[in-house]
Amino acid sequence: MKRNLTTAKNITNNNSKTGTEQQKDKPLLSLLVKWTVWGILAFNLINVVLYILGSYRKTPDEVQLTLVRICLMLSVLMIISSLYGIILDLYYMFTRRRPAYLGGIAGYFITIVLGALLVFGTAFIISAVGGNLH
Repeated sequence: MKRNLTTAKNITNNNSKTGTEQQKDKPLLSLLVKWTVWGILAFNLINVVLYILGSYRKTPDEVQLTLVRICLMLSVLMIISSLYGIILDLYYMFTRRRPAYLGGIAGYFITIVLGALLVFGTAFIISAVGGNLH
């Protein structure tokens, strides 16, 4: 009777993967959520830079308020996406029994804190201006 050694080799190969090889094993949904959060964060930071440059160059108040409102919407969207990412990483961490997802959870937590700071800052600016400019 022959023994099948390919299963033992596959088990050994799966346990000895490096960090980059384990990242390739991430599900597509997890990668899409991660890149969505990164994209929203990039758009939000570009928006903040435009607001700061607009304040320096004395652009009209309507334009500045529009930038603040866009930043508010992007921040809320970033918080919601990050919460979804945390839930997704927790699910994959417990089902796949890999602690490697803890780094992603920490990253999502940092983006939630950054998004909350931006939400409170933009809400303060909108309330200070009076909400609408005519």
